Amino acid sequence: MKKVLYYITTFIFMFFIVGFCYAEKTLELNNPIISFKKIKHYSLQGFTTVNDYLFMILEGYDDTKSIIKVYDLRTNNEIISYDFPSLGHANDVTYNKNNNTIYVIHADGSNIIYKFDGSTFKYIEQFESPLPIRSITYIEDTNEYAVRTVSVGFKYDSNFNLINKFPFVMGMNFGFDIGRQGWAYYKNHIYYTNWSWIKYGGDGSNSIYIYDYEGHRKDALYTDTTIGEIEDIAFYNNKMILGFNGYDGNYKFYMLDVPKVEEIVSVEDVEVVNVVTVESSNTIWLFLGFFSFITICFCILLKIKKSK
Repeated sequence: MKKVLYYITTFIFMFFIVGFCYAEKTLELNNPIISFKKIKHYSLQGFTTVNDYLFMILEGYDDTKSIIKVYDLRTNNEIISYDFPSLGHANDVTYNKNNNTIYVIHADGSNIIYKFDGSTFKYIEQFESPLPIRSITYIEDTNEYAVRTVSVGFKYDSNFNLINKFPFVMGMNFGFDIGRQGWAYYKNHIYYTNWSWIKYGGDGSNSIYIYDYEGHRKDALYTDTTIGEIEDIAFYNNKMILGFNGYDGNYKFYMLDVPKVEEIVSVEDVEVVNVVTVESSNTIWLFLGFFSFITICFCILLKIKKSK
């Protein structure tokens, strides 16, 4: 009987830990640095920082047209806005400061990459990637690119040649309800954004999975279910920029301190994080309350039995 009580207590304790970790890793997003009304039939997609500027793509429904917008991050004011025929879904964008070039990926199974000038923000040309990719980030430390197909990641050299046919990171297919978005490199880590897709049964929250450049999963960050659909992530002056198609009818960008990466050190920890990614905080506490109630009832029955 004592052994049964031990396992039940341990199980409940695990749920307390999961709930605590979720609360600790849930980002506080209060005051956006940039916010403007959604344009009818357009949604925010990929973006990146280009020196002191934020370069973003608004995708027209059915991927038939696009709008390019650039904001000055020193003033948070728009400085450029112009129409572009089509950049496809434009799921992710990255900037290589060594050649002053912005790269926009077409995504949705295409291997097309568009080049833009980092000074004028104007279109240059397009070329083909060795793989059809959906996320891209420039790795300044090694002069390489990290790209994602669907659930695996590969490395390109500076000329967009595949470095190795074997992926450096695998296992990023988190579930049917997950909307896989852009990623960005920062201080030897890749931050990969995901949305819990409401249309397919998700709760509307967001997750940011953190990998080292060797492909090991290290940590995860979360948002609540009210902020909007996360689209991408970028970094500026050692801060993190998150962009959303907000649930309040606005495109919104938040800038915040980059949380310390706390490494996942065991299989058990990975399993706990995976539980958090597929359950909303409300569901976690519902389970916690249920098992607490069962344990209390069990203890009461045990005490009654002993009193007899």
